[in-house]
Amino acid sequence: MLSRLFRCRPIGTKWLQGILAVGLLAPGSGLTSAQDAPVLNLPPAAAAAAAPASPLESKVADLVDEIIQQEIEMDVAYRRSKILRMKQPIFRAAIADPSIIEIVAFGTREIEIIGKETGSTTVTFWLGDEDNPRHLSMVVNVQKDDGVDDRRRLEYGELQLMINEMFPNSRIQLIPIADKLIVRGQARDEQESAQIMSLLRKNSTPASGPFGGQGSASQGTAAEPFPDAGTLPAAEVISLLKVPGEKQVMLKVRIAELKRSAVRRLGTDFNLDIGDLMVNSALAGGGNILATGMFDDDSFSIALTALTGNGSAKILAEPNLVVLSGQTANFISGGQFAVPTVVGVGGAQAASTSFKGFGTQLSFSPLVLDHDRIRLSVSPTFSTLNRNNAVNGVFGLDTRSVNTTVEMREGQVLALAGLLQDQQASESTRIPFLGETKLLRPLFESKSVSRDETELLILVTPELVHPMEPGDVPCILPGMEVTEPDDVDFFIYGDIEGRPGFQHRSTVWPLFRDRYCRCKDEFETLKRSQQFYMQGQHGFSN
Repeated sequence: MLSRLFRCRPIGTKWLQGILAVGLLAPGSGLTSAQDAPVLNLPPAAAAAAAPASPLESKVADLVDEIIQQEIEMDVAYRRSKILRMKQPIFRAAIADPSIIEIVAFGTREIEIIGKETGSTTVTFWLGDEDNPRHLSMVVNVQKDDGVDDRRRLEYGELQLMINEMFPNSRIQLIPIADKLIVRGQARDEQESAQIMSLLRKNSTPASGPFGGQGSASQGTAAEPFPDAGTLPAAEVISLLKVPGEKQVMLKVRIAELKRSAVRRLGTDFNLDIGDLMVNSALAGGGNILATGMFDDDSFSIALTALTGNGSAKILAEPNLVVLSGQTANFISGGQFAVPTVVGVGGAQAASTSFKGFGTQLSFSPLVLDHDRIRLSVSPTFSTLNRNNAVNGVFGLDTRSVNTTVEMREGQVLALAGLLQDQQASESTRIPFLGETKLLRPLFESKSVSRDETELLILVTPELVHPMEPGDVPCILPGMEVTEPDDVDFFIYGDIEGRPGFQHRSTVWPLFRDRYCRCKDEFETLKRSQQFYMQGQHGFSN
C-alpha cells in the first residue's frame, strides 16, 4: 500500500549514519551551530576501528542515539487530499509548516493530508507503542492544481466558440495565462470590439463619455463563462483585439459669422440765457450737428442732431485637426486677456492674474465604427471681445458654442445652421408737457433705434487620413516665395516684398557687395544667384 502512495528513497543501513558534532560548548551559552562542527559519516564498525575519538565526539555519541531524516516524499495537489491507512496506530503527529498542509484524523490508523498552499514541508508521525514508538518522517510537496487550468481552458474555449458564432465578422481567441485572460484576434469595427469586451468583463457597465456609453465598456475582471459550473479564480482581462482600417481622422471645420448693425438717432439740444433765467437742454447727448441757429445777442442757441449708421463684419475660420480614433483633439485660434483676481480679506489680500482665451476654439472626439462610418462628438466655440460688457476694466465676451454627437460617413458634411440672433433696441427721451406737444415734440425729444443681426454657420467634414510619404510633401509651402526686397525695390519702387526667386538678404548684402567689387570676375556668375546663400539640407528649403 505504501509503495503506491509514496516515492521511497533508499537510505542505506538503519544504523546511525554519523555522529553530529553540534559545536563546542561556550561559557554561559548553549551549543553553537552544527555547521561549524565536524560530522563523521563512518559506520559503527569502522568507527570502532578508527583512532580514539575526541572528548566531544564521545559526548555526542553518548547523547545522540539516532537522527531521523526524511524517509519518503509525497505529492499532494493544491486544494486536494490523500488518505494514509497505516498498519499501526498513530498517537502523535508534527507538521513543520501548518500553513501548507492540514492533517485530519479518522480514527488512529487513517489520516487525510490536505494541501492548503503550494510549497513543501515536513511531517513526522509516531506509531505503535508509546513506550517503544516507531517514527515515520516524510516530505509533502503541495503542487498546483492542474485541474483548475484544464477547466479554465475548457470553459473559456466554449465561451470563445459562442462569441465567434454571435459575431461572425469578428474572430477572437481567449487565452488564460496566470491570473490574466488574454483576448486576441480581430474585430470587425470599434463597436463590435466594445461589445465583445463588454461580454467578457464582469459587471460591465457603459462608460461615461462623449459617445453616450455606446461602443465602450468599463474596466473589470473577467466574467465567469458558466456561473453555475463553479467559481474560477479571478482573472484580469487584457484586450489585444485589433480593428483593421485607418484610425486617424482629420476634421475639416469651417466657421462663418456675419454681423450687421444699424443705428438711427434724432435729437435737439438748446440753450436759453435771458437775464437771470437760464434753460439748458441736452437731450441728444451730442453727435454730428447738421443744423445750428444762433441769435445775435447770444441769449439762445439750438442744435439739431440726426445720425444714421450701418455696419457689417465677416469672420471666417477654417481649422483642420488630426487625431487618433477615440481620442480628443483641441484647437484654439485667437488670443487671451488678463483677468485680475483678488484673494483674501482686509490687509491679507493678494492679487493674482489669470488669462481667459477668446477666438475660435474647437474640441472633437471621433470614433471609427465601421470602415468609413464615424461617430463624432464636436464642440465648436466662437467668441469675440465685447467692450460694452466690461466690468472693472475687464472685457466681456460674445460667445457662440455648439455641442453635439452625430454619426456620418467619411467625406459627408455636418452643417450646424440656424444659429441666428436678431436684437433690436429703441429709446426715447423727452421733456414733460413740451415734448408731448405735437408741434414742439421735435425740439424737446431725443430718440434712437438700433438693430443687430448675427448669423453663424458651422460646417464639419471628417476624413480618414494617414501620414504622407516624403515624396508627397508639397515643394512650395506657404511663405516660401515671399522674399525680402533689395535696396532698389524698397527705396525707389516702394515694394515691401521681394521678387520671387531672388533671395536678397540685407544681413549679408554689404559683405557680398564689397567682395563682389574686389573679385568681380569670380562672382559674376553668382550675381543675383541663390547659390551665394545657404541652401539645401542645412539652410533654406529647395
